[in-house]
Amino acid sequence: MLSMSQWGAALVIDDQRRWAARVIAIVVAFVAAATMLSVAQVPRAAAEPAPPADAFYDRPSDLASFAAGDIIRSRPVPVKAFQLFPIRVQAWQLLYRTADANGAPDAAVTTVMIPEGPAKPRPLLSYQGATDSTLRICNPSYGLVNGLPIDFSSPAGPITLPVPAAEIAFAAGGLAEGWAVAMPDHGGIDNRFLTPRQPGFAVLDGIRAAENFGPLGLSGAATPTALWGYSGGAIASSLAVEEQPTYAPELNIKGAAFGAPERDLEASLRSVNGALLGGLIPLALSAIGKDSPEFETELAKYLTPQGKAVIDETRNHCASQNVLSNIWIRYENFLTAPIDVVLANPVLRREIDARGVTDRTPTAPVYVYNGVTEEVAPIVGTDKLVNGYCARGAAVTYRREELPPNPAPQIFTTHGTVVATGGPAAFKWLKERLAPGAPTPSGCDIRTVPSTLLEPGVAAELPPFVATALSMIIGLPIGSGR
Repeated sequence: MLSMSQWGAALVIDDQRRWAARVIAIVVAFVAAATMLSVAQVPRAAAEPAPPADAFYDRPSDLASFAAGDIIRSRPVPVKAFQLFPIRVQAWQLLYRTADANGAPDAAVTTVMIPEGPAKPRPLLSYQGATDSTLRICNPSYGLVNGLPIDFSSPAGPITLPVPAAEIAFAAGGLAEGWAVAMPDHGGIDNRFLTPRQPGFAVLDGIRAAENFGPLGLSGAATPTALWGYSGGAIASSLAVEEQPTYAPELNIKGAAFGAPERDLEASLRSVNGALLGGLIPLALSAIGKDSPEFETELAKYLTPQGKAVIDETRNHCASQNVLSNIWIRYENFLTAPIDVVLANPVLRREIDARGVTDRTPTAPVYVYNGVTEEVAPIVGTDKLVNGYCARGAAVTYRREELPPNPAPQIFTTHGTVVATGGPAAFKWLKERLAPGAPTPSGCDIRTVPSTLLEPGVAAELPPFVATALSMIIGLPIGSGR
């Protein structure tokens, strides 16, 4: 006879299988939409379209006179859940001084939120979204207010429709706890992606800006602060905690949680080839080319005309449409040489290696989660990142989620599963780090588990997340009265 704990585990696994079936059905619908997109698309120029006119984003002529994290200008904004429902919180956007990859003055925007009610000292959660794009309109500061665009071409021209953005549901978990929440445009004003170091600077300076913004009522650099992000947001979060000891040592970072960080770019390129999310390949190559014209020139030597067109087209869209338009893409169909020859090019190798695992070590404790069968951030790369942290004395809690076998690899994604299954445990860990008087973890705790949903106390995090999402949809205040 099964014990109660065994019954509970069996029920959770059964729920996961039913949930997986629903995800597969949704993905199939997306595939159909992508097919219509690829048939109807009109060729465009390689250059990025200009962002909508908005003077708020303009860099001031005296940008260099501002210190890192200084607020240049601010404005109150309405923010929306799932890009449809106004969220009952107080929100502002801050343009602040930060640095580019070379340390030169730059600017970025962060969207900061607190529950309704008086400002007061409280913890701060910096949530890094998986922007994965090079367009300004794909940044959180635009999407939270206006929605993200997806273009369906028609004889009359492109029709812009909103696409779902669910990450606000994770960030709102912090608001429900009564925390302040910041969602930075970690790619900066120009929205860089996969750029070395720069996202880390943007995140840290966004925290500085939030802590110094009077209407939030925070306690300055003493504010207990946590970081969280998944996928592209995990890249920014991991870079931030690596840079923090030298770039922003005054910040009171209590912990950082990040899932599926693509910190071994070559492993990611090879693993996602031909997968459901294969459209991230041309997007990544385009983003590196935006940083490095030399990389773009060298890569062009190995591309077919169609391959160049696919990469160029990614500069016109946000991540969702780029993925939908390039489902199951295989890079060998667009290259004139084997991939090993391409990656042996010294310029291409230099730029890819520059975006890989570094020797910098966080002093704040970190929680890392990744699917063992992950196709976008293969487990070998995350193992390498964590093992390096541990060897250099960092405090790491690492959970390798070994989900049930993938029933349909071409239409089911571990990457898209672990964002949901791993989130509650990550949030529980963050709550523990931000609890008053919480002890600081030490050492490394590395485990391979069927699912972090089965770990003690994690299931209790699910109902509050659901309640917060429903509150946003029906217009109830989030986190008021705490």
